[in-house]
Amino acid sequence: MSSLKKVLFINHSIRDGGPGRSMFYIMKYLDRTKIAPYVLVPKHDIFSEQMESLGLRGNVIVDPRFPENIMRGVFSDNNASGADRRFRTSGLKKGVSIFLNVLGLLSLILTSPFLLRGRRVDVIYCNGTLAKITGALIGLLNRRPVIWHVRNIQQTAAMKLTMRALSRLRVVRRIICVSEAAAMQFSFVRDKVRVINNGVDTEEFSPGAIKGELRDRYKFTKNTIVVGSVGRIVPRKGYEFLISAALEVKKQLTESEQKRVKFVIVGDTPHFFRLNHLDYLKELVKKYGLDDVVIFTGYKSDVRPYLKDFDIFVIPSNYPDPFPRVVIEAMAFSLPVIGFKQGGITEAVEGGITGFLLNSEGSEKMGESIMELIGNPKRRKAMGKAGRLRVEARFQASIITTKIQDEILDVLGDRSA
Repeated sequence: MSSLKKVLFINHSIRDGGPGRSMFYIMKYLDRTKIAPYVLVPKHDIFSEQMESLGLRGNVIVDPRFPENIMRGVFSDNNASGADRRFRTSGLKKGVSIFLNVLGLLSLILTSPFLLRGRRVDVIYCNGTLAKITGALIGLLNRRPVIWHVRNIQQTAAMKLTMRALSRLRVVRRIICVSEAAAMQFSFVRDKVRVINNGVDTEEFSPGAIKGELRDRYKFTKNTIVVGSVGRIVPRKGYEFLISAALEVKKQLTESEQKRVKFVIVGDTPHFFRLNHLDYLKELVKKYGLDDVVIFTGYKSDVRPYLKDFDIFVIPSNYPDPFPRVVIEAMAFSLPVIGFKQGGITEAVEGGITGFLLNSEGSEKMGESIMELIGNPKRRKAMGKAGRLRVEARFQASIITTKIQDEILDVLGDRSA
């Protein structure tokens, strides 16, 4: 039997969002008789606590030189906390912050030989955009093979050029993409690309295993129909479409029907965003007179007790989302899904079977689809059941992790280990 392989997982995420949850499942189901994992993170937070819960306390490397975001404000208001912290600096201070973050990152890269040699790291696995850049440079400096896990589609010309250049490096041996939509970015190095969708733990995300909290907290009646969404509250997630769709739905309901239909948005705007998009959406709700219809719960470290109480799940992203994890989480909870026909959503949702895929980015069609499911409980249930079966067959986290592990061992020439 071959020796134990040591892998340095570089993970930019410190919270339990999509990238963090995906990495958690890899760590949970990884065969540690074959692979010994080390995890590099920017700071202690929910993600590092999860790693410790898996018995990896001694394998977590916290280094603040690896920032969660290169735009992180070194001069942020330290008296603020959590989701209320905002980047409150002048243009000059912002520039200085970016400069210092880059210097810290360069320091981490230049001192990486001590990190890798001390732990005898065989391969570097990168989860997140900044992680991919950092990992590629560390791999280049130390002559270690690098694996990228691509969970996004670059939107700016600068980042597209950066990813294109780094992906051509010989040390970048494998590019694991969460969808065919994400893989299209690397058509010029297609021999390196493998498409492996995100996975979900169907036991953790199961209607029968979780007790709902949403309905009790907001005193919804048993007959209340909850149309919900979960995610980071940022412009590209398209929550304006959902709020406009809520207005369209309200117009079509009688006054008594309006009281039993609620729209719930779970999430917040990350602290490193300069503008608080959540505040903007709250103002929009007031403008449309939807205060009694739309509810913002804020950030929840565990969204399952909220998903459990949804009847319909909507993902209103107005950009090609690579493969939103929350979609398969909602399907695991037997929820019908409504979203736009773009990005990796089309690889998760079967239009007309597990939900509705909309051709246009508009609130009118979204409102029509929501109304269809509000008025047809049998179809809601059938779509939800089909979604659960699809997740069990294609997106089980343990199966996905085995595929990823095989790619790691293959890069090291030890797939049969």
